[in-house]
Amino acid sequence: MKSAGAWPQRRGKRHIRGACGGVVSIEAALAISLVLMPMCLGTIGLGMALTAAARLDHAIQAAAFYAWANQGTAPSWGAANSATLAGAQSAAVAAYGTAAPAATITTAVAFYCVTSGYVQMPPAVTDTTACPAGESLATYLTIAASTSVTPPGMPDATAIPLSVTATVRVQ
Repeated sequence: MKSAGAWPQRRGKRHIRGACGGVVSIEAALAISLVLMPMCLGTIGLGMALTAAARLDHAIQAAAFYAWANQGTAPSWGAANSATLAGAQSAAVAAYGTAAPAATITTAVAFYCVTSGYVQMPPAVTDTTACPAGESLATYLTIAASTSVTPPGMPDATAIPLSVTATVRVQ
C-alpha cells in the first residue's frame, strides 16, 4: 500500500532532487574563486594604500613640527649641508618608519621678502641677509613625500602612486 504523501517510486529514472547536489557545490566554488577572492584582495590593497597614505601624512606632520620647534635663522636653513634642513628630513623619515613600502622624502627651503604677512611669490630671494625697506625675510620649508603601493595577489596590477607635499613658513 502506498502511504499518503510518499514520493512515487520511479524505476529507471533518477530522482530530481538527487541530480542537483553537485551543481550547487561547483557554483559555490566558482562564486568564491571568481568573485569573492578578487573582492577580498581589492579590499586588502585599499587598506594597504590607506595605511601608506596615513604614514605619509604622519611624516609630513613630523617634519613640519620639527621646523616649528627648531626655527633657527634664515642662514641656518639655507646653508650648504644645513643641519636644520637635514633634521626636518630625518624627522619625516623616522615618522614614516621602515616598513614596506619605502618612501622618498625630500625637503627644500625658499626665502621670500614679505610685507605684513603677504608673500610676494616671484622672485624668491637668494640673499638671506637683507630685504628692501619695510619687508622682512620669511623662510618656507617644502616637504614632499611619495611612495607607491602594489595590491597583493595581482601580478599584473598597476602600482598605486601616493604623494603628499606641504609648505610651511618657518619664520
